[in-house]
Amino acid sequence: MPTAGDVAPQLLARLCDDLRQLREQAGGPSLRQLAAEVGLGKSQLGAILAGRIGRLPDWRVIRALVAGCLVHARETGRAAQVSREFGVEEFWRRRHTVVEHLLGEAALSAPADRAPAAPTRPGVDAPPPPERLTPRSLPPRVRGFVGRGAELAALTAAAGPVVITGPAGVGKTSLAVDWAHDAAPRFPDGQLYVDLRGFEPSGAVMTPDEAVRGFLAALGVAPDRVPAQPDARVALYRSLLAERAVLVVLDNARDADQARPLLPAGPRCLAVVTSRSRLAGLVVAHGAQVLNLSLLSTDEAVELLAARIGQPRLHAEPGAAAQLAGACARLPLALSIVACRAALQPALPLGELAAELCGGSGELDALRTGDGSTDLRAVFSWSFRALDADAARLLRLLGLTASGDIGVRAVACLAGTGAGPTGRVLAELVDAGLLSEPRPGRYALHDLVRAYAAELARDLDSSERQRARHRLLDHYLHTAHRAAVLLHPPFCDIAPAPPVPGAAAAELADGGAAAAWFDAEHPVLLAEIRRAADGGFGRHAWQLAWALSGYLDRRAHWPEWHETQELVLQAATRDGDLTGQAHAHRDLARACSRLGRHDESYGHLKQALDDFTDLGDRDGLAQTLLNLGQSLERSARHREALEQSRRALELFTASGNTAGQAYTLNAVGWQLGLLGEYREAVSHCERALDRLRRVGDSQGVADTLDSLGYAHHHLGEFTTAVTYYGRALAMFREAGNRFGAASTLQNLADSHAALGDGAAERDALHEAWTILDRVGHDHAHLVRARLDGAA
Repeated sequence: MPTAGDVAPQLLARLCDDLRQLREQAGGPSLRQLAAEVGLGKSQLGAILAGRIGRLPDWRVIRALVAGCLVHARETGRAAQVSREFGVEEFWRRRHTVVEHLLGEAALSAPADRAPAAPTRPGVDAPPPPERLTPRSLPPRVRGFVGRGAELAALTAAAGPVVITGPAGVGKTSLAVDWAHDAAPRFPDGQLYVDLRGFEPSGAVMTPDEAVRGFLAALGVAPDRVPAQPDARVALYRSLLAERAVLVVLDNARDADQARPLLPAGPRCLAVVTSRSRLAGLVVAHGAQVLNLSLLSTDEAVELLAARIGQPRLHAEPGAAAQLAGACARLPLALSIVACRAALQPALPLGELAAELCGGSGELDALRTGDGSTDLRAVFSWSFRALDADAARLLRLLGLTASGDIGVRAVACLAGTGAGPTGRVLAELVDAGLLSEPRPGRYALHDLVRAYAAELARDLDSSERQRARHRLLDHYLHTAHRAAVLLHPPFCDIAPAPPVPGAAAAELADGGAAAAWFDAEHPVLLAEIRRAADGGFGRHAWQLAWALSGYLDRRAHWPEWHETQELVLQAATRDGDLTGQAHAHRDLARACSRLGRHDESYGHLKQALDDFTDLGDRDGLAQTLLNLGQSLERSARHREALEQSRRALELFTASGNTAGQAYTLNAVGWQLGLLGEYREAVSHCERALDRLRRVGDSQGVADTLDSLGYAHHHLGEFTTAVTYYGRALAMFREAGNRFGAASTLQNLADSHAALGDGAAERDALHEAWTILDRVGHDHAHLVRARLDGAA
């Protein structure tokens, strides 16, 4: 897109001042944050906001800057204030001396070979000639329209066709119509609107030719002047708009072919298209901008309810409003349906309605009005009936998942098909608005769409449902097991059964890929573990929990870890699975220890010792003894901890478990250091370090480097200690091990202090405190006290 030339200095200064004020009203998003969103350097963006520029910035920069401020305002709870005091519509309206001038400059948006069009400013341009009609066919605004500041800004700044896309009921039409009413002064030659009925339940989709005929009539073309041929009618329509400034709103387009003939060609016209499909053809062939509409925020959802049923009623039951918003998943259509029911039953307490909506699988029944156009199940079914057989089957299968978030490989295993066919079917579901793709290869179902898909899944044969769940869980289990081994080679492994036909693990090249996979999937895995534990897949549940344990520990997700292990322990006990019980007791003990619940930890470890003894599992027994030593250490029972770790080392040595020996050597060395036997500690840890490097245990290497730093510090070798701590810290950071990093930072602060480097000491303590405070660890206040004392 070309940049504009010079403009009057006073206009340029006014624009910069407007943008600076908008940033301030939005809560002051940082220059770094805005620069990243806009695509400029901090100094460049700072120059624009300070008015230190001589030429108008690229319009895309201005548009992105405004949108970034509005997104920040929404995230910081200032959206209502910004909308009221400096909203996008008011931004353009109050400051049209600058902005309307810029919008009228065709050089900002038109191709270089197109001549600039004259500016169009409300109340300035001459009215259209009396011999031609000025259509005003926009439908009324939707009552209670709220939010959408960034999207309104993007629409205002758009220079070409805009496609507003999103799932059924998310408010696409409301956004387009509300903005169109505000933008009407920019299009003095009229506004055309048509509902293309792309997802009409009856199948009576409007043809492009029907729409063109309606537009020609709205533009004043007499019936006897309408050409006989469809192509000629489209040509006449575009000719009439060639020299006019007309807004064309094409609502509910089924696909690009339906919308394409209706796009105006005039440089002063703009088309806004809404669709549940992405209309990629318009993006490719016509450069359309796509606005993916997401859910309302909780505050916006409550604001919508208040607009429909009145503030007094919401104030009378303040908690119910948020419950209703959550039960409706902040979906505007669902909220409107609920508001309608509440308005029609003024004596019905909102709390009762919220309870009905939150009652579980009946949520779609509660969201029913009897009107086919606003019945949520009917709305979703309109899209579903248009799917081919493969896409319809996949939507049913997606109703079996435990969360609305899934990767393409997992979908392929769920369906039992290859990645290629799955990609095509997923694309159809995305185009139908029943699925979204928030990032490449990652798909999401809206909660209410998933509830609808779950209803559809009941139509599947029970054996097919069971096979699909088995394939999906096998995919997650075998990928998680592979990822766990890559991140921290286990010395007490599990042996998952081979995956069933149609299921396979994802390819993970190295530890970085494994960590990235866990980052993306761990909320999904937690949900699937819960579903598996309750749904007849208890073995999958505890084995998935085992594979996830190391990740949850390193990322300090200890409450989730504890909750999950309690759940899988219950399932393993119910199933009579002694191996599952042993592993679940041991990992539950580790989670309890991290949470400071040492008595509980000790009890679970004792039970795990009994279970592994009954199973004859010497490696399992050795690792449990090692964990017992760690738990005792955290209770400051160092001599007992050393005893248990030495017992573990004996067992690992007897079984020939090299990885177990290596890791346990470090544990023994660390506990010797805590007991003041520093030279012996160094000896054990150096032996551990060599073996851990040979077995490729980077987690063990980092732990051992920290142990060596501790021993050398207490030997008075502070510079050597700083070196070891620095290497350990780099590895913990690279692995995303927040608690490991925080522990090493506290030790590093001691060595810096011993060397007299107060600034480095404070930096280390501040970073450690930040980590611990963020994860809610009970040592955070101790580090804070040390930091305050070092200031």
